[in-house]
Amino acid sequence: MKTNVRAFQREFPRMRRLAAAGKVIVVEADGQTFEFRARRQSAGALGCMAGRAKLAGLRDGPAIPLEEWVDLAR
Repeated sequence: MKTNVRAFQREFPRMRRLAAAGKVIVVEADGQTFEFRARRQSAGALGCMAGRAKLAGLRDGPAIPLEEWVDLAR
């Protein structure tokens, strides 16, 4: 969909909904062309498990104390 800056600003809620639905909004201003589109959320570092880990109650510091690593701690 092509539009100008004034219409884009005036109808921003509508433009945002169109972008969220997968449409690309082309905004033309002062001889330049800009594209407005929704950015897809990535799966993140953990992929499908992102946000499912329960981190409450973990202690600060390493999981295994340095004293137990004997040879590796030196």
